[in-house]
Amino acid sequence: MRIGSLVRAGLILIIIFGTIVTVCTLNGDDGYRVKKSPFFYLYHPSALLHPFGGGDEHEYIVTPGHLPLEEGDVVDDSGPDKQITFWELPLWIQLSVISGAVFSTVTLLKCLPLLLGKILTGGTNPKMQEIASYIAENPGCMESEISEDLDLKRGTLRYYLSKLSSDNRIQTFKKGKLKGLFHITYSKTEDAKLLHLHRKNKNRRKIIEIISERPGITGQELSSTLNIDKSTVHWHIKALHEDDLIEFKKDGRYKKYYPQASLLFDENY
Repeated sequence: MRIGSLVRAGLILIIIFGTIVTVCTLNGDDGYRVKKSPFFYLYHPSALLHPFGGGDEHEYIVTPGHLPLEEGDVVDDSGPDKQITFWELPLWIQLSVISGAVFSTVTLLKCLPLLLGKILTGGTNPKMQEIASYIAENPGCMESEISEDLDLKRGTLRYYLSKLSSDNRIQTFKKGKLKGLFHITYSKTEDAKLLHLHRKNKNRRKIIEIISERPGITGQELSSTLNIDKSTVHWHIKALHEDDLIEFKKDGRYKKYYPQASLLFDENY
């Protein structure tokens, strides 16, 4: 979008430049000879429609308003000898002005919706705002979830996420293999964010809930309650223990698991 705007601005400047560029050559004491530059015809091909022949037929002699006066001469400073209308100007001037006005009008009409959109949205991209809202409503979400739910390609999504991050509107939290996105308004601690990411796994969330409701439960009991393999339970338990979310106490040949109360008994979870 920015490149397109620069191109349009450049074209406008070229039109203006082509309109005003002329080549002036000094012609003795009689005045200045003004000739349209070749650049003018490059930027205003409509001027080629102006009929002109060879030699100096398409040149104009501009003389000073006050030549050296002799004694007794009177200068008429009352104003121009004659006023002419736009339609009395040479054809190439008329066509140049009209084509420039048409080009400027078309450019304005094409750019106006973009400018109004920027003003109405406060300069923010609607898609970027949609992503930010999604992250605010789904703390700890992953790129894959956003991409699927909002129907965005990964490359496009990562571009928007980079912009949101540089604007300090979102944060990426990562620890070990866990990674999630949080809106800047999510004010909980890093431990709370970590717990939130653990709970995104369905089995791990159930393990956390059961340990919170039945502190002192064993791995065998968890396996039976959830109807999942004991090794799978052990894998989830190990991850939670490494992040200090649960603790265990040995009771003979069994391990009994307990929640870290400061984290697991938060009603917001």
